[in-house]
Amino acid sequence: MGVGGAITMTRVSVVVPVRNRRDLLAATLDGLENQTYPDFEVVLVDDGSTDGSAELAAGRSIPVRVVRTAGVGAVGARCAGVTEAAGEILAFTDSDCVPEEGWIAAGVHAIDKDADVVQGVTLPAGPSAPLERSITHRGPEGLFATCNVFYRREAYEAAGGFDGTAGGRLGFRAGDEGRALGFGEDTLLGWRVARTGTSAIAQDAIVRHAIMKPSVKELLWRAWMTGGFPGLVREAPELRSSLLRQGLFLGYRRAPIYAMLATAALTRGSLRPLLAGAAFTWWTIARTRYAFRFRGSRKRRVAAVPVEMAVDAVTAAALVWGSARSRSVVL
Repeated sequence: MGVGGAITMTRVSVVVPVRNRRDLLAATLDGLENQTYPDFEVVLVDDGSTDGSAELAAGRSIPVRVVRTAGVGAVGARCAGVTEAAGEILAFTDSDCVPEEGWIAAGVHAIDKDADVVQGVTLPAGPSAPLERSITHRGPEGLFATCNVFYRREAYEAAGGFDGTAGGRLGFRAGDEGRALGFGEDTLLGWRVARTGTSAIAQDAIVRHAIMKPSVKELLWRAWMTGGFPGLVREAPELRSSLLRQGLFLGYRRAPIYAMLATAALTRGSLRPLLAGAAFTWWTIARTRYAFRFRGSRKRRVAAVPVEMAVDAVTAAALVWGSARSRSVVL
């Protein structure tokens, strides 16, 4: 409240959902405290944490309001945060990201130049080892990922906000954890806004995504969730030119697998095992070279190769099945 009880508007509301990421969240809030842009609040949505994540909001030098939800998942938590947000600009990041000090200033600058939605740049926090996971989004991909995106609030509301039903349509979100994890809702919202308004990429709006060390089970689970991409591309066909290579491929690392499948389908006789073996050798060499690009011991890098190949195989199967399910081919 301002002087005499008048309501004081906040220019920017930064919405951050969190569930049981106390250690990572501390770095996120530290990054927000170091912002050069002064007029903002943080809306921290504690989605049923049991590790005391929300306690980190106390004693900060920036306004942090805690909103509590009862395990509704990332999409529901963000929507709850928007409901409580006071800002005319909505900024989104995640509890495993650290915004650089000019992040908000760069996003606001792009909005002030008449953008309705602004994608920032997301980079890994540092070098990674085999089987570690991080995120890289430089903007042109067109994913509008909520780890780093800004909306003019009126444009967000005109587009209907995040669609909580999108995950069910896209499929491939197995188990309670998968259903709670956002997938595609941010991309669909971004394109709804961009189609009727203006989008921009803010190269100076940078967040650093933590290096994660998932289990093999989680790696394979996330690989299966990739099967939602064909449905996402069906609903956001702009992704064929912004994200997919040659309008078809979600990267080329699974090309040897598709070569083996094509060999099995199109060749006969003694030529089939020869060509299939060549494709398998190509795949093995490619995955080995990829593993040795990373830091870590030789033993660890060698051990990563069969796991990476298993991830490739699960991803390929998910994309083929997702393509058939959605009648939208992505490989």
